[in-house]
Amino acid sequence: MRVGVFELLCVVVVAGTLGAMARVRPWRELLSEYAWLAVAGWFGEQSCVAWYRFYEYAGAWHLRLGHVPVLVPIIWPLVILSARDVARALWPTAWTPGVVAALVAFDASLIEVVAVRAGLWSWAEPGHLSVPLAGIVGWAWFALGTTAARRPWAQALSGVLVTHALVVATWWGGLRWVLRGELGGRGFVLLALGSFALVLAVLRARRRGRTMPKDVALPRVGATVLIAALLVSARDTAALWAHAALVAVPYLLASVRLRRSATSPPAP
Repeated sequence: MRVGVFELLCVVVVAGTLGAMARVRPWRELLSEYAWLAVAGWFGEQSCVAWYRFYEYAGAWHLRLGHVPVLVPIIWPLVILSARDVARALWPTAWTPGVVAALVAFDASLIEVVAVRAGLWSWAEPGHLSVPLAGIVGWAWFALGTTAARRPWAQALSGVLVTHALVVATWWGGLRWVLRGELGGRGFVLLALGSFALVLAVLRARRRGRTMPKDVALPRVGATVLIAALLVSARDTAALWAHAALVAVPYLLASVRLRRSATSPPAP
């Protein structure tokens, strides 16, 4: 897929997703949180690219601000906000910033491998389907930092600071020494373990009568279509589709009772 086509699709998806999210929260509140997360996303991306030189965006992107295509921080907040909504819906009394970070890392694993294979950006070293684990973990740290604070401006500040602190700590404390290079089957083993853990958590939520309601699932539809379009156009589609299937299973399980949950009484 050409980058220009992808960029146009992104604009449509972002607009549609914000509209879907506004169904359940005031526009003013949504846009404030979204805008601060976008600012934090740009600062985080720009500083990571400039300081660490561990990845770079393809030259075909249009409208950059520094090293970062403008569309990237416009998309980032939706990943964070969607993960928060999923966590609240499935685990309303037990969700934490750590849960949101885990969901974002899980989602980011698919976004990363598909985008890299589609040529949207590239990493300095290989990993799971050309993405080092550090690249996926970075998404989790940003989600953790932004969700740990309450006020939108504090989320933005915390997101950037926590990301850098934990990226450096994770790299020098572990990822610089282990699980580097092409992971091969080990990458799928790690992904399968993550998928299995999320399936167990979803099953526990379902036993309590909780599924992912339409207002939570709907904003994710556009991103799903976008990922599917990239999957079709990317190389090594068999491995990518296998990765996509492992990521999709827990969410399908969480959504399977969408139509029945309104009439079925919750489990005791």
